[in-house]
Amino acid sequence: MTASRERRVLFLVLTLALLLRLMHWVAVREAPFVGSLVMDSEEYDRWAREIAGGEWLGSEPFFQAPLYPYLLAVVYAVVGIASAARLDAVYLLQIVLAVAGCWALYRAGRLLGGSRLGLAAAGLAAVYGPFLFYDVQLLKESLAVTTVSFLLWGLVAAARGGRLGVWLAVGVGAGVLVLLRENALLVVPFLLPVAVVPGRSGALRRMTLVVAGLALVLAPVAVRNAAVGGGFLPTTFQGGVNFYIGNNASADGTYRPLTPGRQVPAFERREPVRLAEQALGRELTGAEVSRYWLGESLDWARSRPFDFLELQARKLGMFWRWYEWPDAVDYYWMASISPLLALPLLELGGVMLLALAGLWLVRRRLVVWSPVLLFAVGWTLSTVVFFVFSRYRLPVVPALLLLAAVPVAELVEGFRTQRRRSAILGALVLIAFAAPAMLSPEPRLDLVHYNLGILAERDGRIGEAAAELERALNHNPELFSAALERGNLARRVGDLGGAIGWYRRATEIEPRSALAWSNLGAALMLSRDETGAAEALGKAVEIDPTELGALTNLAVLRARRGEIEEAGRLVERVLAIDPAYRPARSLQRRLDAEEGAER
Repeated sequence: MTASRERRVLFLVLTLALLLRLMHWVAVREAPFVGSLVMDSEEYDRWAREIAGGEWLGSEPFFQAPLYPYLLAVVYAVVGIASAARLDAVYLLQIVLAVAGCWALYRAGRLLGGSRLGLAAAGLAAVYGPFLFYDVQLLKESLAVTTVSFLLWGLVAAARGGRLGVWLAVGVGAGVLVLLRENALLVVPFLLPVAVVPGRSGALRRMTLVVAGLALVLAPVAVRNAAVGGGFLPTTFQGGVNFYIGNNASADGTYRPLTPGRQVPAFERREPVRLAEQALGRELTGAEVSRYWLGESLDWARSRPFDFLELQARKLGMFWRWYEWPDAVDYYWMASISPLLALPLLELGGVMLLALAGLWLVRRRLVVWSPVLLFAVGWTLSTVVFFVFSRYRLPVVPALLLLAAVPVAELVEGFRTQRRRSAILGALVLIAFAAPAMLSPEPRLDLVHYNLGILAERDGRIGEAAAELERALNHNPELFSAALERGNLARRVGDLGGAIGWYRRATEIEPRSALAWSNLGAALMLSRDETGAAEALGKAVEIDPTELGALTNLAVLRARRGEIEEAGRLVERVLAIDPAYRPARSLQRRLDAEEGAER
């Protein structure tokens, strides 16, 4: 292929990547979960607005990877924190960076096998459906994919005799990836063997440069975390927490909250700290919290080694399953409202078929392909050891696309001279694109309707919110969060009988939820069932001795019975946990006034 023709084809591939993403963005920019945010997307938006508003240093150690919200904050500072265009600005930036990632894959593929391989890799990335989906989500996955694409290019270039500065750049790229996805820190040891180049000395120096580049990126974060009292934390303190979530007696391979009903971002940081401090009876730094949960998980693994190994095998199967495991937003539901995602785009199943064929075709060149293979193995294991969502495994896809590009490139190159082989490869490519359409699963409608209900409630559309939550429960009668929120809605509109019923259902689904028992107790209080209220509130405090709402309402019950001294002690207990808790402060003023009146 001539250089001019190669440039023209590359231009067309990148233009296709850009147009597909822009058309998808236009189609869904006002849709739920894109124009209005839930769960992690909502938390990133809140955090970024807080940073852009002046909290650039922050006051607590990082619990979540910080790079993405800080990047959002820069965009918000330019566009305006309160600007309605801030989300569009982020999506457009992610689209541009995603196209740059396609170009980086082209460069990596070109180094591995020539121009056709590079163009095929970029082309496959351009039409990979989940990439389009995440490029228009307020989540760090799009940026992580772009970072991985550049990292793979750097790794391949370094392994092919790159200068020492390239090895340093690889370390910097790995550090950037760690600040997007913390599990990437576990991938770094898999990348270091790439520095052992046959026939060349200086492997230790090259490894040192990779580590130096990594440290260069992580050092400022470690210093910042130490300065705000987190101890030695080069990234965040959720590593031990996430390891425990993925590895304990009740783990099922995906995310399960430590405390039922508190899986929303507002609680995800506080609950691990509260539970660890409650268990150890003292205040802990972020690093100590992480070590506590890691220790709990390792204790279980040592006591039940076969269960631990069985769980890892299950997670490995989940990682490679073709299904797009949903988190807050379901890929298949979004495909039902986006004409672009409804096209026969490439998905993981098709990529895996092509990548396996590619691995067979390059079996005699595994040393050349070692940077790609080592990254793929490292990312797989570093994800499986925690827990699995499709967005957590997404960064492995650029490596798979490079392998998948091999049969595509051979198909183009050998069509005239090797017709039989080309026919086989052509059939494989057709199957790769057709398989997702034939095997596309149904959306997780319980998840979809629950989040639609949350959005409707936030907008004040109470009737619509109630209907959506009930639809969620129709699809999944065991969806605890929907039952709990349905009770909150009933209570909000004064339907105490309905609220009590929904709260009881929530406690039946998840009897370990202090929040459900606390809310049930509050509703029973309002309905004048003080005996039932005291029982429910007592269960809430038994499960969680720091459940502020339950403790405060128990104090109210004590005060109604004339037990002013006991009520005062409960209020003091609440204010010792949270001095700013307004219901307790208000009750304290009432109790002080009553005491003063009695004197």
